Amino acid sequence: MTAKQTISFTMSELMPLVQEQLENGEKVSLTVKGVSMQPFLMDGRDSIVMVAVEKRQPVVGDLFMFRRPDGSYAMHRVFSVNSDGTLDFVGDNQLMPERVPQEALVAYVPRVVREGKEIDCEKGYWRRKMTRRMLFRQRHSKLVCRIPAVKWYVSAPLKHPVRTVKWAARRIGGKKK
Repeated sequence: MTAKQTISFTMSELMPLVQEQLENGEKVSLTVKGVSMQPFLMDGRDSIVMVAVEKRQPVVGDLFMFRRPDGSYAMHRVFSVNSDGTLDFVGDNQLMPERVPQEALVAYVPRVVREGKEIDCEKGYWRRKMTRRMLFRQRHSKLVCRIPAVKWYVSAPLKHPVRTVKWAARRIGGKKK
């Protein structure tokens, strides 16, 4: 048996080859790297299937690969389509949208592959769920920023009951003299 080899490239090294394949009408699959699209896409677990942008009209919730002004590449979800032709993108794990001109779009992501199963990003459960989640996070960003603290207060008593009782006893009992 031969061992499976893994070769890593930076996106700037890989994109000329990817763009060539997309221009020829081919589909390109890449493994996800990074945490900006969690919980939908996980680093190293999921792969995205990209196709050429061509005549695709961006709609809120679509996934696109785009090139930033600094030359780096990102794959995020469309948050809004602006009247001036620009698009606002945001990762599923981010709160701050970034504005991108349509000319910067590199590829459209119609499907994701997770553990050998394809997930349709154009319709269905995952599209609805992640688009609703993104819109909720944007509209209630102040609440979302506080969720980790609220989550701790709710989960700590269950995870550490003894520590929680001691903490509560100190708070209720006051300082000893």
